[in-house]
Amino acid sequence: MTRSDKERMLAGEPTLSGDPELLEIAARARRACHAFNFAHPDDETRMDHLRPIFGEIGDPVWIEPPFYIDFGELAKIGSKVFINTNCSILDGGGVTIGDDVLIAPNVQIMAAGHPIKASERMVYPFEDEPERMNFVNLAGPIKIGNGCWIGAGAIILPNVTIGDRAVIGAGAVVTKDVPADSLAVGNPARVIKQI
Repeated sequence: MTRSDKERMLAGEPTLSGDPELLEIAARARRACHAFNFAHPDDETRMDHLRPIFGEIGDPVWIEPPFYIDFGELAKIGSKVFINTNCSILDGGGVTIGDDVLIAPNVQIMAAGHPIKASERMVYPFEDEPERMNFVNLAGPIKIGNGCWIGAGAIILPNVTIGDRAVIGAGAVVTKDVPADSLAVGNPARVIKQI
């Protein structure tokens, strides 16, 4: 039985950027983000633009615009979550954010990426359309546990679990799992103490 690109992506297998199903899901997310980001600041219903695109979303959840998410339906957000301005989430590998989580401005949650080797990143299978490009995507899950605080400008990369109540310092680049009840800082992030 042939699996869809979406199923292959969630399994961490390479996929091509031009899959029609994934393009439609991404277009729906872009439309929802656009409506949310350009809603009047006093519009108390602006979260209604985003709620339908998430795989799961708790209550209350407050997101400050601007906000960007790649697909939405591959993300699960718990209850009592605050996401500050200019957060970008690439949820291709699946993103889970627990309850009672604070996410500071300019955080990037990147559950997707591309191959390291240039020869493996770009694919040109369309000889009759030489201007059309396809690139290879790789994805891996990200899980942020309950009670976490993600500091301003932090970047979380694929295949990372951040344990409950952990704190990620401002500007940290998280490339490996962070245990519960710990503070991780730096590039690459490293645990500097238990809290």
